[in-house]
This record gives sequence, structure tokens and C-alpha cells, in this order.
Amino acid sequence: MTLALKLLIRVVRRRVESGEEANVVLADYPKLTEAERKTVQMLIRG
Repeated sequence: MTLALKLLIRVVRRRVESGEEANVVLADYPKLTEAERKTVQMLIRG
């Protein structure tokens, strides 16, 4: 896992914890591949 992806996971996790929905947060990152998007979703829920 790259450093950029680790950072993104931390950012998304914080935004979700503050009340935003994960899908809305991930929509702010259009360059993510589907695999990266699934990885982030899996790790923020886990």
C-alpha cells in the first residue's frame, strides 16, 4: 500500500467519523481506481 493511499484512508476515516458518508467523501477523489476505492471502503469500515 502506498503512502498516498494510507494518507487518503486517514482523511476519509476522519471525514466519515465527523458525519459524512463514505460514498460522498470518495466522490471528491475522482482519480481513484475501483480497486483503490474498494480498499479504502474496506479499511475504513474495519
